[in-house]
Amino acid sequence: MNSIRKIGENIKNSPYFKGSVTYDEPMNVHTTMKVGGKAGAYIVPEDALSAAVVIQVCKKNEVRLVVLGGGSNVVVSDDGIDGVVLSTEGLNEISFTSERKAVELADAPWKSGVLAKVFCGAGAAMNDITSFCACHSLWGLSCFAGLPGTAGGAAYMNARCYEKEASDVIADVFYINMDKIDVNACVDIAELQEIYHNNKSDWSYKHSPFVDKNVLIVGVSFFCAAVDESDAQALILSRNSKYIEDRTGKGHFKAPSAGSVFKNNRAFGKPSGMLVDEAGLKGLVIGGAQITPWHGNFIVNNGGATSADIKNLVDVARNKVKDMTGFVLEPEIIFI
Repeated sequence: MNSIRKIGENIKNSPYFKGSVTYDEPMNVHTTMKVGGKAGAYIVPEDALSAAVVIQVCKKNEVRLVVLGGGSNVVVSDDGIDGVVLSTEGLNEISFTSERKAVELADAPWKSGVLAKVFCGAGAAMNDITSFCACHSLWGLSCFAGLPGTAGGAAYMNARCYEKEASDVIADVFYINMDKIDVNACVDIAELQEIYHNNKSDWSYKHSPFVDKNVLIVGVSFFCAAVDESDAQALILSRNSKYIEDRTGKGHFKAPSAGSVFKNNRAFGKPSGMLVDEAGLKGLVIGGAQITPWHGNFIVNNGGATSADIKNLVDVARNKVKDMTGFVLEPEIIFI
């Protein structure tokens, strides 16, 4: 039995762990770009305590731990991941509470509602969250409908959709500080889990207070407004559908992709997709990967693409734009 398998079995047999453990798991089935080799162990904890067990065992054995949410913003190496992948997909609870405080609604079909918080496990899909909101007449998150990511990923990356950022609607973020986990003590989630109360000044474009921190986001609560009107469900569901239709019309779902490839730099004055377009690179193909003919800031897997193909396209685009403008494009997707 190799060392990764031993570690996986130690986690699986812990009385504090609930979830699943698999070995030599192909990562192309867990990422929206559909590329990537195998992970030594792929572990899906069902609650925060189980996630803490995974972190503790990996830390004790000094094995690499990679956290994966919806897999929508990452490209995994063709060589795979020599270590453990902790998937948050099992942390998918969605619930809400009313704050009993009236709020005015400037951008809604109704004048007012009641402040509410929607709690989401880090692995809850944004599409599921917006559907939940429609079913419970909760207004405020429709612009995230169709976003191929999770609550944890949206918080970590400060996802931006249709001029609204995740930080505009986040109330709290629940996380485990991995540095505080004692490898020789019993895990106590009450001591390990911390709560961040949103301070808008901590966030910026595609950046959160959690980037470059050794933390695992396990849950996020979003501010919404509960609307007590007979037409609320139908109108919120219709609004969700409009955003999904808009994404579809822009070609977001034509082929596997990882979303926007490069961050936009507002100070430069032009969006990254326009810079790639002006460099004459739309439609460029390397292997099975292509910069889409319809948008310069999307790379798709046309079938059989490798992570190396995608990385090569990214490098070509960065070099060509730099040669033309002197500006260096900053990748938004994360290469693992």
